[in-house]
Amino acid sequence: MHRVRLSTKASPPVLVTAAGRYERFRRTKVAITAVADLAGDTVTVRAGRRRLGRGTLALDGRRASLELEVLMPPRGAPFGPLDVRVGRKKVAVVKLPDADEQRARGLIEAELHFRPYVFSGMEFPECDFERPLLAEELIGRYEVRTTFYDKDYNEVTAAENTGRYGAVVEIVPEKGRVIRRYRTLYRQPEEFVGFNWWRYKAKVSMSLPDAMGIEADVLGEQSRVVGTHLKWRFHDGFYRDSGSAALLAGLHETRPGAGAASVADDVYAQDRQWWVGLKRRLYGTEKLYPDAFVCPRPLEGEPAPVLREGSAADAGMKGDAVDRIDAVCRAWAEDSDEAFAVCIARHGVVFFHKAYGERDGRPMTVTTKSWMASLTKLMSGTLMMMLVDQSLVSLDDRVDTYLLPLRDIEVETPLTIRHLYTHTNGLWEHWGDDMHDLEEVVAGYYPHLEVGQRYEYNGVGFALGGKVVEAVTGEAIPQFYKNHLLGPLGCASTDVVGTSGDADSVPMDVARIGQMLLNRGAYGTMRFFSEETFKQILPEKLVTLLGADTQVVYGIGTIWYEDEGLGEGTFGHGAASGATLRIDPANGLVIAMTRNAAGENLGKYHKQFIAAIVEGLSD
Repeated sequence: MHRVRLSTKASPPVLVTAAGRYERFRRTKVAITAVADLAGDTVTVRAGRRRLGRGTLALDGRRASLELEVLMPPRGAPFGPLDVRVGRKKVAVVKLPDADEQRARGLIEAELHFRPYVFSGMEFPECDFERPLLAEELIGRYEVRTTFYDKDYNEVTAAENTGRYGAVVEIVPEKGRVIRRYRTLYRQPEEFVGFNWWRYKAKVSMSLPDAMGIEADVLGEQSRVVGTHLKWRFHDGFYRDSGSAALLAGLHETRPGAGAASVADDVYAQDRQWWVGLKRRLYGTEKLYPDAFVCPRPLEGEPAPVLREGSAADAGMKGDAVDRIDAVCRAWAEDSDEAFAVCIARHGVVFFHKAYGERDGRPMTVTTKSWMASLTKLMSGTLMMMLVDQSLVSLDDRVDTYLLPLRDIEVETPLTIRHLYTHTNGLWEHWGDDMHDLEEVVAGYYPHLEVGQRYEYNGVGFALGGKVVEAVTGEAIPQFYKNHLLGPLGCASTDVVGTSGDADSVPMDVARIGQMLLNRGAYGTMRFFSEETFKQILPEKLVTLLGADTQVVYGIGTIWYEDEGLGEGTFGHGAASGATLRIDPANGLVIAMTRNAAGENLGKYHKQFIAAIVEGLSD
């Protein structure tokens, strides 16, 4: 119930309301609604002293209405608030979004295409926007210039050899900055020219999710039509998808016999690594950061705790702790539609490691990989802290120190590394990890970023941080994870190529990462970053970024967990999948739970799960 205080004095009557919107970046539409008595009256819309449009209100049922079409604001000259007048009287004000900001955002989404990406012969295909007329509305008249590079980073004017090529596309408008985009191309072998796709019989073997309701035997019996369908989708990708070129280029460069490729070295990881190398040459960062990155380094002094299996007593837990935790997990599994697996360690001793429920008709196991969602942010935050520890990067450095496309752009508040990892960067949603030209794309929007004005949860900041890691070290993010975090920790069952939400893992691997953080940056004989650097990863009130009045608390991919009964200083990160990582320094605890979704009754049983662990502590 809420107490409502009614005014003792009525407000002035509202006779007219108006709202405006941009339509396809070509015109502005102003919709006006008025009381019926004003039907037949003339409405004028003005921007300052300039009249934009005039019309007559028409009776529309019990109201009068009018929709006026006026011009879009010219680039660089926004209208500001529009005055709506009936006769000579101003009756409403329309506040439109910043038109230049809307154009810049539209440019981010504007599709740029080669026709095709997979081509034949020595002549490179041409490139343009998918919708050139829309592009002109966004940036004005433009010219497209493209520079091509072969697989060895040589600039070329003809595709003399089969294989990979990189296209650096420059869109040059009549006014304003040059816009750059990067695309992978693939030249087919001469033998493939004139290949008859119509006659080719594709052989495929595949499975579909049970939820689609299609029997496995049916797929086999219908393999001919399934193969034909997939053949043409594959062929269409030559014309529509740079990923098809990256796929064929990677397959062409890969020699057989290496075994199943991991996400760190598959064809798309190869493509990303190739672009990291080219960009370092184009931007000059390979000369600024010529040395190979080394991490982890040998730990001085006694080895840090590593995870090992042991009893509850070895871990400092009560004798009935395992049974109590197991009872909660079994009840949870019976009262939920989502399977999960758990790993709990105290003082480095794994005393609880079990799986519950079924997934896709099979029992869940501790080696079944699950989606970690935003726990990925904690993982990628540790990557950045490795660079901070070696004084290659500072959290308060400007991002344009490392990403040159962001330089020489006039902005109100420059982006810093800390902005990227604390959701105070002005960016939105989760995208950009797989874009080789993300820094170029963000550069086009940079003047409009509301940096440091609010906390807005997103993944693009982390993706941009990943581009910083790549620029400084020369290693693409998938390889960097493998070489400097997952490989050294023995996390062989973790797949991750991005920075904010794509990791798949198992509870033991997640617990290993948690134990390294519990050890303040060390694991066994390895030092990933110093204890002083570790302190910088922890959450803090974002006063320096958002002002003295802020209540927002966030770290470098970490948040506090203060209300669950665990010890003071417990930290970790949340996940849309319901996956859990709690690191409790006060009690020497690491709690990892992996799952694909929250499922039913997460809120009910998760509290009981944590409570059972806390009640099981013996000291």
